[in-house]
Amino acid sequence: MQLRKAPVLAVAAALTLAGCASTPTAEVTRFHMGQPIATDTIRIVASPDPVAPGTPVSLEFRTHANVVAQDLARHGFRPVEGAPSAYIAILNVQQTTRAGIPSSSPFRIGIGGGTSSGNVGIGGSVNVPVGQPRNNDVRVNVLALRIRRASDSSAVWEGRAVQEVPARQQGSNLSAAVPALSRALFAEFPGESGRVVTVKLQ
Repeated sequence: MQLRKAPVLAVAAALTLAGCASTPTAEVTRFHMGQPIATDTIRIVASPDPVAPGTPVSLEFRTHANVVAQDLARHGFRPVEGAPSAYIAILNVQQTTRAGIPSSSPFRIGIGGGTSSGNVGIGGSVNVPVGQPRNNDVRVNVLALRIRRASDSSAVWEGRAVQEVPARQQGSNLSAAVPALSRALFAEFPGESGRVVTVKLQ
């Protein structure tokens, strides 16, 4: 009986693992001062020049910014364009490709400033490299946002959502990932400061 049950148990375990693996997730980190954040008008801009008026941005970035604006509005903020605002939200939406098993993201944040290292661009959306992915390539999709007061540029809230997904998997492209990453970033806003949490993408 044991010899007959073993394959069944093995198949059940495999199906369980497959179900878990098929659930997309993101690693989300937020930083803030632990004080209530008063909602007000907010303007979304591309890094690295958050204050220069008329800075040209790509259509792709505008699409991503509109997604984030909708989530900010759900939490009481009032997104504005081309007008004075109480807050400035500096948005980075990026994608890198690497070979091998998933590892930590090269993009780091912390209250007071954000940094990046490795093969990551700053500002707008970056897709690298160009070409057909290899079988073991992994896409690293990153959505990061820094909210600062417009009056003095002081940091109010910073967050990052990172998704790692096989490059050949359907929906691994950046445009498909951004809405889910934005929802994950604002889950239970403002979130627990300094803690990395795993959020199921929807």
